[in-house]
Amino acid sequence: MEKLLQLTKKKPELFTDILESIKDAIYIVDHEGTTLWMNSASEAMCRLPRKQMIGRNVRDLEREGVFNPSVSRMALEAGKNVSTVQVMDEGRKYIATGHLVKDKEGKVIVSVAHCRDITEAVKNTSKLKETEELLEKYSAEIRKLTKINPKIGDSVALILSGKSRNRVAAGEIIKKIAAVDTTALITGETGTGKSVTAEKIHLLSKRKSKPFVQINCASLPEALLESELFGYERGSFTGAASQGKAGLIQAAEQGTLFLDEIGELPLHLQTKLLHFLQSKKYLPIGAREYKYADVRIITATNRNLEDMAAEGTFRSDLFYRLNVLTVKLPPLRESIDDIEEMARYFLDIFNEKYRMNKSFSDKVVKAFHQYIWPGNVRELENLIERLVILSEKLIEEKDLPQKMIQQYRDPKAVTASLNHTTMPDLLEEMEKNMILEALEKKKSTRKAAKYLGVTQSLLMRRVKKYNIQLVEEEV
Repeated sequence: MEKLLQLTKKKPELFTDILESIKDAIYIVDHEGTTLWMNSASEAMCRLPRKQMIGRNVRDLEREGVFNPSVSRMALEAGKNVSTVQVMDEGRKYIATGHLVKDKEGKVIVSVAHCRDITEAVKNTSKLKETEELLEKYSAEIRKLTKINPKIGDSVALILSGKSRNRVAAGEIIKKIAAVDTTALITGETGTGKSVTAEKIHLLSKRKSKPFVQINCASLPEALLESELFGYERGSFTGAASQGKAGLIQAAEQGTLFLDEIGELPLHLQTKLLHFLQSKKYLPIGAREYKYADVRIITATNRNLEDMAAEGTFRSDLFYRLNVLTVKLPPLRESIDDIEEMARYFLDIFNEKYRMNKSFSDKVVKAFHQYIWPGNVRELENLIERLVILSEKLIEEKDLPQKMIQQYRDPKAVTASLNHTTMPDLLEEMEKNMILEALEKKKSTRKAAKYLGVTQSLLMRRVKKYNIQLVEEEV
């Protein structure tokens, strides 16, 4: 060590050269999670240059999807070394360990993340069994370590505590739902804040110290959805992990399981879910004995479950079981008085995030009030982020999307449209036009979904609904 220290005095860059020589990714943050340094392998793993990473907090990078999850954040919050599996761009998998470096008093100085690419190992048949078991172990740990977004309380409070009567009413219902422990149903159009509302109910409930686990019922194929929810025993089907797999119900033990887009749940899984709600027992795939779980179920949908039950596409007995406590989140167009407050809230968030100091012109605020917001709060949030990034210091009318400018300059156009059609038809037409515009600009469904602020699976369902033809490069 003395010889090494002597060498570094003569050549200060020696330590950097040593870390750069390591093929695995090395990522160093301070005690607050701010990025200090990363080697070239870490740049390749994140697919971002150092200049865009150094100085930024890993919590922000995690929320943006750069890390999934951030092992540095996990180690700092746990106060000890933590290992997990990180899934990066293009599905590459890394075994990641966050090492805490402390001083003599036990205070954390830095956290050093060491990440090794195991993608090829997973593909290697000779190592497949060993790697699958390792991934399953860490997958279970990841589900148990589900964290609540630290901004969730503030954003939900904003969404639900506005001046409009229907938002005030929704906020009061949420408090009452959180105070009890029965099943709850959240309804509302896409983008109204159903997911964050479910997290808020969990945070206000007696289960707040236990896991909050969520799954989008429309995001997985039917076979995978069943195994994710209920788990499976070893040898249940071809390709099953040799040790079996715990489902999300088990992962949410004593906590809350949030089933988003419950209207997309296949009928045979509706039967299994109903049985669990009635008995608190469930049967993993391939199992012979039922398991018991103490889990609260919260569901959400943007569809009319009552109509689906009448049509036979949703079990009526499950609908009535879910419909005990229901909160309907109002669309933004019914809360005109709250739009400016929400817009300024998101403006403050993104000004801080991107270290900007942007502001709205009076015409922009008026345009916000005039627009009917088919994408609701999510559309507003995504629009404000784009405006903060792309506009000059004063956000002006010219910076707004063309469809918003048109409505602002000619509000009679919206009224005229409403005179010739119903509001649902008008909203569908606007939604279709937004999708076409996004696909034209972004040239792929993944980028278009991100641009619109929706999941790719939701976008694909809308593409199918509106019979939109995709060119090869858009898929």
